[in-house]
Amino acid sequence: MLEFVLRDHFRLAVHAALLFAAGLFVSWPVVHYRLEAAARCPLAMFRLVLGLIGPSPSIARMSCVIFCFNSVAIFVYMASGFHPLLPKVFGIWTGLNIGIILGMARHEEEMLEAGRRSSTQWAPRPGLTAASGLLVLLVELPCFWFAIAMGIGMGHGVQSGAEMYLDALVLRARAYITVIVPLLLLSAVAEAIAIRGSAPLRE
Repeated sequence: MLEFVLRDHFRLAVHAALLFAAGLFVSWPVVHYRLEAAARCPLAMFRLVLGLIGPSPSIARMSCVIFCFNSVAIFVYMASGFHPLLPKVFGIWTGLNIGIILGMARHEEEMLEAGRRSSTQWAPRPGLTAASGLLVLLVELPCFWFAIAMGIGMGHGVQSGAEMYLDALVLRARAYITVIVPLLLLSAVAEAIAIRGSAPLRE
């Protein structure tokens, strides 16, 4: 399964990374000109995740929410590959959404408040916080790119008649559970630690 994901879909994963980068680029005018209509959906999703996390959350709660949200969403993006166009759209759309959230969410007072920790909660040292943030970038984004790549590859196979959609999806679901899901769990824990380490203290 590791070879199926990493070797067979490497070129398409590079393609997915470029689509993601294009989405990030497109997010710049949305953030710069404060286009609220375009930002409404990603900011609403971000608020939903923060609501599920709750105020002063534990590392375990943050990890669980982040893992469940990412693993389900990325699987849906991959499973949309009954046509290769749809995973490509999700690749751009996700880059756009992340760019908007990074550029605009910091101005939302309730979002800053949700990340605060209590004085009794463990706070990782700056080195661990930085290492955890780097680990998220090195693990979570490639997981997304390879899942999108599997969706694109599946779409090509289905549209050409070389694969039946359900058979192709079962194969990729097995690969997703075997390879992608454990890495997303690792990334979720690292992201929770990074958030905790960078969160201000709740007074």
